[in-house]
Amino acid sequence: MPIRQWDMIGRQSAAAAHNAAAGTVARVRRETSLVGQASRLSAEAMQQGQDAVKRASGTSARRSSRPQEPVVSDPVSVHPAPDGYVRRSPVQPIYESADYRREIVRRIVNGVVVVIVALVLVWLLLRSGILAF
Repeated sequence: MPIRQWDMIGRQSAAAAHNAAAGTVARVRRETSLVGQASRLSAEAMQQGQDAVKRASGTSARRSSRPQEPVVSDPVSVHPAPDGYVRRSPVQPIYESADYRREIVRRIVNGVVVVIVALVLVWLLLRSGILAF
């Protein structure tokens, strides 16, 4: 038996009604969920807190209306490119641990000692005749 147009419309309307009912049930569950209510209340509290901070910062900025002293920075050497462009990058402080130089010297000394020990071992093996070239 072939599917008639009327059967297809009936199935589509039944599916639409089912989807609408499922959407309504899901919406009711979301609205009555304790987690959802807690989330809404915390979002409202966060918004109120942000508004309070904005209001407080706005009033304190108005209170201190005296002119700010300009910040004087150290002059940075400027090297323009051949086309005249001047690159200005923020200066990043370089962090060096307290014993950085001592650690570098210790690593160099350890490397030299390892090389000397390896050379002495090769020399001893050559002298004993185990390693012959």
